[in-house]
Amino acid sequence: MSSQDAWGNQRAAIFYYAASLLLLFLIPWAKEHWHETNLPPLLPEVRTVINLLYLNLAAAFFILVRSHAGRPSLRAPWWVMFAGIAAVLCVIHPVFSGDLMEYLIRGRILGVYHQSPYQHVPAEFPNDILYAHSTWKNNPDSYGPLSVLLQTVPAVLWGNSLKGMVWLEKLLFAGSMAGGIYFFARMVREFGSPGTDGGTLVLFALNPLLWVSTVIDGHNDAVMLSLTIAAVYFLLKEKFSTAFLLWTAAFLVKYTVVLVLPFMLVTALRSVKKRIGSFPWKFAAEEVLVNAALIFVAFWPLWGGTKTFSALTQASGWFYTNTIPYAVRQGLSLAGFSPDPAWLKYGFLVGFFVLYAYWLWRHALEKEQSAVGFFRRLGLVYLGFYLTITIPFGFHYLLWALPWLVLSRWPLERFLITLYAFTGLFSYFKRMNYLLLIAAAVYLTALWAHRSGIFPRSRRAAAS
Repeated sequence: MSSQDAWGNQRAAIFYYAASLLLLFLIPWAKEHWHETNLPPLLPEVRTVINLLYLNLAAAFFILVRSHAGRPSLRAPWWVMFAGIAAVLCVIHPVFSGDLMEYLIRGRILGVYHQSPYQHVPAEFPNDILYAHSTWKNNPDSYGPLSVLLQTVPAVLWGNSLKGMVWLEKLLFAGSMAGGIYFFARMVREFGSPGTDGGTLVLFALNPLLWVSTVIDGHNDAVMLSLTIAAVYFLLKEKFSTAFLLWTAAFLVKYTVVLVLPFMLVTALRSVKKRIGSFPWKFAAEEVLVNAALIFVAFWPLWGGTKTFSALTQASGWFYTNTIPYAVRQGLSLAGFSPDPAWLKYGFLVGFFVLYAYWLWRHALEKEQSAVGFFRRLGLVYLGFYLTITIPFGFHYLLWALPWLVLSRWPLERFLITLYAFTGLFSYFKRMNYLLLIAAAVYLTALWAHRSGIFPRSRRAAAS
């Protein structure tokens, strides 16, 4: 194929994917047409529309990524076009989750009523314009103070307009997503393994899981994820103070980034020790003091005592039906066993911490830092963590592992990432656990078939 034909195919793939994203506007049309009010949609007519749009989006995404194999990434005008599409999609009311409304009403508690959302709950403000949109009315805010501040901005700037608040909050998240894409692109260019091409960036930057989570449903995970990506980038550049400040900012949005910290600490301490010839006590003390002080200052104006983390402690006792431990319990029940949910939950936690300790130990033993090895361990940590979740398993949680899976360059990576993304997106049926197990089986089967030479050569190339 000539370079001109390849460019024509690439351009067609770009337009096809852009059109497929814009077709998501048919979801609010379908909801209005069939009078769907539930989040996520329950009516079969609306679900049929969503499923068809998702299948088309999956095909468009896979074709887009394949068209970039062995070629440079998108040029600047195309990124501008996709930025415009993201801004337009932000006007869509959340489709699959009401989390954005929970953010906004707690932002209004601070911005409009001048109370701490850690100390006060939506139930105390029954006349608020967002009261009817809140499901967890008796829960204080469950995120960090930086997330609270981001939630407050729309309440202050556009407090009398529901549509305005939704659009502005999602636009803030989309802007953060753009920052994460920028640092991800830097990592691809500077730390990507041999064979990394334009498709690697597209796998993350235009991933439907990232887009639906951020610009359709408006989840704050994009903010935490973008800050984490930037932190890891500066860590690999050995700009450790900047890296830890960015990690702290990510922690002040969402606490699950704590899983990354020990790996960052090992990397930084090993590098500084190698440079100065002894353990860097001064460096370690300075970083701990600075970042602990930042966390203290951020929490102090909003501090609600034990209520600050009560939403998290309450959830620790849940055993939700769309989680992996629940699916395992169902399987054991079919086999005649009925393990206590608490024992099963703690068993998964113990197993995860054993694996976590092993991965961290292996990381600490490395004399020379391997960027791809580091990415793989971060991805495995989050995949392992998903096995322990017993709270409602939101599809947006899969974002935490997404950049590290892309950078890890696993076999059949394009197939794997597409499968991973749409496993999350189709989980609006509330069966994330079974979909994940099926997806794992599909990937392992495809990997076995690929390595066994069952597929013809051309198909293997397409799947990879």
